[in-house]
Amino acid sequence: GRRLRKKRGGSRRPACDDGDGDTMADEGKRQPKREPKVNVISSNVESVVFELRDTHLSVANALRRVMLSEVPTLAIDLVYVDYNNTVLNDEFISHRLGLIPIVSKEAAAFTSWYEEEEMEREGQELDDDALTEVEFTLSVFCNEDETRDVTSNDIQIDRRHPNITPINYNVADSKPIVIVKLKKGQAIKLRATVRKGIGKDHAKWNPCATAVFRIPPQVQINNQELSRLTLEQKQQLVDACPTKVFTLNPDSKEIEVEKSQLHKYTYDDEIVRKAESFDAAGAIVIREKPEHFVFTVETTGALAPLEIVVNALRVLKTKMAKLSRETDKILNANETAYNDQGYQMQY
Repeated sequence: GRRLRKKRGGSRRPACDDGDGDTMADEGKRQPKREPKVNVISSNVESVVFELRDTHLSVANALRRVMLSEVPTLAIDLVYVDYNNTVLNDEFISHRLGLIPIVSKEAAAFTSWYEEEEMEREGQELDDDALTEVEFTLSVFCNEDETRDVTSNDIQIDRRHPNITPINYNVADSKPIVIVKLKKGQAIKLRATVRKGIGKDHAKWNPCATAVFRIPPQVQINNQELSRLTLEQKQQLVDACPTKVFTLNPDSKEIEVEKSQLHKYTYDDEIVRKAESFDAAGAIVIREKPEHFVFTVETTGALAPLEIVVNALRVLKTKMAKLSRETDKILNANETAYNDQGYQMQY
């Protein structure tokens, strides 16, 4: 190859130099460590709304994806039908049973098939008393003239595990889930096996009805620039926003943000375009707040909303720890190969 020559009056810099004498790698090392912050806005038995701040978009999206696909829950996985002369075939009923949310507070006590495979790869043996599944039964016969609803309340749970039940199981003032309807002379008898799993394998193990996040808007209004507009034009600006986020102050005659409605803004930019039509471009600027995400998580009932978030963080932490270990192995192998053979291994 050609020999690099130093130019007169200049200096040789690394190929990844950013121009100020420091390499990009060195620049990256000086970046401050992120310290994400969480603020719970509202929480109830069905949903939780919380803010995640001071972190990257990739982290927020990773958390959302883990909540949907990798938080372990319990669900009916196998169905053995002993007798069925209802209007629904065996496969249809099995599918309906699988989609009944099962209370999964004790999911951590179960060992799933993918955990068994992981133990096998690491040379570990599964304990004989390890909990892998529980069995439900269902046996209903209709001998009345009126149609009989077979619901989740008719399922007989495993009495050794009284906390593992369908959601709202025999709860007063709570509507159970209908499985099938029977007319006189029809019956159904089956056994259902409940196992631990994750949403990545099947949607029946997904604990979330909804798991989304949005980036709240940052609004800047230059009322000095808007002061040359008439009251009618200002009202037209306010009315241009379909989500009714803006309001016209009757006292100051200035356009203001309705903070209680700001979360409804959908980045439609209608008010911005309307301002441009009045030759007031730049008077209203709407941007996304940097490193600020508002999550809404709704549960199917298998887990409490806050449990879903906390369990997802545990899974994400475990993944990062595994990535760190595997990276260290590769780096150590690289260093050993370099010292032993005098060259850097290529991957």
